[in-house]
Amino acid sequence: MAGQERQSGLTVRAFLIAVVLTFLCVLWIRQVELITFTCQITESIPPIPAIAVLLFFALLYPLLRRLGPWFCLTRAELGVIFVFVAIGSVMSAVGVTQAFLPYLTVPYYFATPENNFAEFQQYLPAWLGPRDAEVIRTFYEGSEGGVVPWEAWIPPLARWLLFFLAYWWTALCLWAILRRRWADTERLTFPLLYIPLNLTEEAQVIPSERPFFRNPLMWTGFGVAFLYNVLNILHAFTPAVIALGVYFPLGNLFTERPLNALRVMQMWYRPELVGLGYLVSQEVLFSVWVFYFLQRLATVVATAIGWEKAGFPFEAEQGVGAYLVVALFLLWTARRHLAGVFRRALRDDRQVDEATEPLPYRWAVGGLLLGFIGLVVFCCLAGMAAWVAAFFFTILFLFALTYGRIRAETGTPSVWALPHSQLKEFPFYTFGSDFFRVGGSFRTIAVWTDFFWLVHGGFFNQSTVYQLESFKLSDELRMSRRKMVAVGILAVVIGLLFADWMFLTTFYEYGANVLAGGAKAVSGGVRVFYCTGAYNQTIRYLETPELPHLAKNIAAGVGATVTLGLILCRMVFLRFPLNPLGYVMASIIGHQLWWAFFCAWLLKTVIIHLGGVRLYKRLIPAFLGLALGHFFTAGILWGSIANLWPHVTLIVWFT
Repeated sequence: MAGQERQSGLTVRAFLIAVVLTFLCVLWIRQVELITFTCQITESIPPIPAIAVLLFFALLYPLLRRLGPWFCLTRAELGVIFVFVAIGSVMSAVGVTQAFLPYLTVPYYFATPENNFAEFQQYLPAWLGPRDAEVIRTFYEGSEGGVVPWEAWIPPLARWLLFFLAYWWTALCLWAILRRRWADTERLTFPLLYIPLNLTEEAQVIPSERPFFRNPLMWTGFGVAFLYNVLNILHAFTPAVIALGVYFPLGNLFTERPLNALRVMQMWYRPELVGLGYLVSQEVLFSVWVFYFLQRLATVVATAIGWEKAGFPFEAEQGVGAYLVVALFLLWTARRHLAGVFRRALRDDRQVDEATEPLPYRWAVGGLLLGFIGLVVFCCLAGMAAWVAAFFFTILFLFALTYGRIRAETGTPSVWALPHSQLKEFPFYTFGSDFFRVGGSFRTIAVWTDFFWLVHGGFFNQSTVYQLESFKLSDELRMSRRKMVAVGILAVVIGLLFADWMFLTTFYEYGANVLAGGAKAVSGGVRVFYCTGAYNQTIRYLETPELPHLAKNIAAGVGATVTLGLILCRMVFLRFPLNPLGYVMASIIGHQLWWAFFCAWLLKTVIIHLGGVRLYKRLIPAFLGLALGHFFTAGILWGSIANLWPHVTLIVWFT
């Protein structure tokens, strides 16, 4: 940014517009994710609401300019609005507040003599959530007139707000410390930023030679995705309409042994993965589908020799080992950079420049340590053993580190490219559940379960990566990175306040039992279902302790060993074709990625072979249009009109 005039993207008007739009998006989320349960618009990356906001400004920009100078937003202001809405709307996502709230009430409302949930109640402190039986009952069944008992909810939510802020601040400090290493030294491309940068193109002072929305290649890709999704929508209305659907069950073609081991294979039709996958490096694309095929081949060989074990080859467990090795390797390769950061923070070494960094290094290092300690103290006050809390958050942030690298280097648009369930399960199958019964008491495990919303269907951990991407976006928009720190924190606070208000008013109006897919009394929606499952699993640990699982531990060791081997091969052999991040993603979410990434790899290979880098760059708008067309049709369009036809069963997931 040296030599360039920096823009002030965080202006009063940008902030006010962002707050208003975030509130409107929260109302939209309420309708489509809770009430009608038709489209999960907060699961996509970037979130559908943030894309919708940019499309609104991009398409109406000429009209807005006529309304007066107040509406003539600069490109930097549009970038701030995008980041604010992206982060603020995600606070209302299925994996954040919607996942968090049930954990405060499920052990009380769903307690029966059969499930022994009452065992939890003696361990959970009263200040973690409301304890009044009527407050909890009406949370699930609705209250008369939809009245929310705010006096019972405000104190615990205020405490949890401090927890959320401490978590975000800790992750923010981590990204601020690593930003220079990844963005400036390694020059990672952050491919997902192509979307906001192109959607704000019309707002540039000097437009590009061929603006994004006037490029016929973009509209070609957009049209392909539009047609695919419209046919699926029409098929939901009239089954006679031929449509591809969501996936093709490839495994159904293999019925005879040993090939019947391939019955889990599916070809997922994911236009956004193909479109954004075009920006992913060839070696990562190649590695994902190759390693997925190798894992499927392992199941065929095992079946052929008669060795069939449930869960084999334990891909998710392999992913745990791979994730941890990648995180540790990232810290090791950044050791000189980290040493410089600590010298500046502790000894004020002026040779380490921090003038344009998101945070002064003293703030970043101190904030990282204090934030981490604050999270551990919060858990300790709740009753969790300090070393268990420290272990839990260490693993969480190591996993966040690897996930952040996946987003920064590959741009894979999946919030689920992280071993969610494994974060809840692997400590117990690795060490056994009794290992965590500190002092023979069940308190630590019981309280720990109350924090499983962070890992079981929750993605607050992953949402912090938007803050990392905002630093790179600020560079492209020529604005201060430190302004983006303020944008992120404000978006988290305001987004959480909006989310708490929206969810509680909706739950007490309708009852959580019938929202988000809950169709029967005392069943709850999908997040309530996940929550009760987590408590049931913990109860099983109480009744029948979990023992270390040899096969799963071996699989995690295999994942770690393979990843380390791939890293060493890339250091020794020039142009080694396999990338460890490809193996990580193949293990975690390969069943959804492999076909889209195979298509992207094949198309990209042919394009580069025929026309070289020049043709590759020329066709980028077509593939961005493919992704944008899917986000628009499946997310914005269907997410806006689906509630007009409540009898039509079509739920769009961006998983």
